Amino acid sequence: MMFGHALAGLLTAVGAVAIYLAAPHQRLLRPQLARFRIRVIGVLSLLAGVALWMQALHPAAGFFSALALLMTIWIALPYLAAWRQTRRIGVSRHAQD
Repeated sequence: MMFGHALAGLLTAVGAVAIYLAAPHQRLLRPQLARFRIRVIGVLSLLAGVALWMQALHPAAGFFSALALLMTIWIALPYLAAWRQTRRIGVSRHAQD
């Protein structure tokens, strides 16, 4: 059953990251032209992940486990983008000195 949990977590994480990257105001990567495709992949992956969580656990517990992972990733990604930006600014300032 551990493989089901790992696959559910992976699909949920891939879906969360894909939906975040399809957002117009994300700062992690350059804007892509194929946002609609990325968003569709993200939604399908997220739905598959939630379904696997609900199958692996009790349906309510599976839904809220997927929701907790989704919220954690959506909180962490903007901080990762900000950290990368400060590192990039710090490197360029260091190069100017």
